[in-house]
Amino acid sequence: MAAGHTFEPRILGFLCNWCCYAGADLAGVSRYQYPPNIRVIRLMCSGRVDPAFILRAFLNGTDGVFIGGCWLGECHYITEGNYDALSMVYICKKLLEHIGLNPERLRLEWVSAGEGIRFANIMNEFVPGIEKLGPLGKGEGLDEHELKFKLEAVTKLIPYIKLVERERLRVPVRTEEEYHKFFTSDEFNRLFNELIGDKLAVCQIMALLRERSLSAGEISEILGLSPSEVSRHLNVLARNQNLKTVAVDNDKIDQIINKHQGKAGSLVQVLLEIQHENHWLPQDVLDRVSTKLDVPLSRIMQIVTFHKTFSLVPKGRNEVHVCVGPSCYVRGSTRLLDTVQDLIGIKPGETDPDSKFSLETGNCLGCCNLGPEIIVDGKHHGRVTPDKVKDVLKNYE
Repeated sequence: MAAGHTFEPRILGFLCNWCCYAGADLAGVSRYQYPPNIRVIRLMCSGRVDPAFILRAFLNGTDGVFIGGCWLGECHYITEGNYDALSMVYICKKLLEHIGLNPERLRLEWVSAGEGIRFANIMNEFVPGIEKLGPLGKGEGLDEHELKFKLEAVTKLIPYIKLVERERLRVPVRTEEEYHKFFTSDEFNRLFNELIGDKLAVCQIMALLRERSLSAGEISEILGLSPSEVSRHLNVLARNQNLKTVAVDNDKIDQIINKHQGKAGSLVQVLLEIQHENHWLPQDVLDRVSTKLDVPLSRIMQIVTFHKTFSLVPKGRNEVHVCVGPSCYVRGSTRLLDTVQDLIGIKPGETDPDSKFSLETGNCLGCCNLGPEIIVDGKHHGRVTPDKVKDVLKNYE
């Protein structure tokens, strides 16, 4: 008689090159025994694990995701990326729980290069734990379509979630105790529900309405929300229907592509025009450009992640660039940057909560004789002193 089918979980591992990957290698060399279910992706730092990687793994049917990094305080980079990984995992676990998946399917551990036995022990715990949870979705009572719908809705929010994490969910003191204290607090739960939970509900409602017309009651039943919550979200959507909350429409993208005769060699120019039109490059836009120009998405991602001109997260309506190159530096660009930050309330690389301004710095903006210099939406403002900054920015809404 044939033996019954045994569930073998698929595990994807993101391992830090310097510590956890070396620890896994040591476990293999030392012949420590652990289940062979994990497939490893080596990264230079655990802080490079993007939430989109985790969601894509689950969308592809992975039953569990493991992230391994250096011990806190022992990161090989000055940025201490393992703290970024810790923050990201806390948020991702909350997201998984929010959409009905068991957060235990995602695990973060610290393993040094000499701890092969620790890596083996962790795998001997994690894999059986995933086996008990069962296949992704089925173990939680979610059908395949519902699971895919929820994961795709969260994936579309990743740029916004990154912005929220940077603006509102940063822990000022970098210790494991402080991170645990904040991310398990009522304050974090409140901020999550207010800033991310509501946005996710709206995203899911919009996705449902794109497929077909539904009543508030039908939406409530599908998403498991109360009718009053659905009505509140629908009222917000109705009030904001004239706001530019959606990415460039497909017709506009096609017009830009057709203007360049759909040539793959025009890829950079096409991306520049879309960036100028929309201020950032959403994933669905990149997918459409890839299809229309017949260019691999991997090639597009190489370009948009290499050049600072492009942004994969939402930008403000006005982009402020402050030159901090040698010429501007000796003329007082440091004080100028401090004044700009005080006026608009953000740091370089950030966007204000009203999406009015984004702030960036550059080593040279090409007009050294005009330093110190600010560029706002492509317009150069030369010889700007701290007391003139307010007059420059007040003309931009």
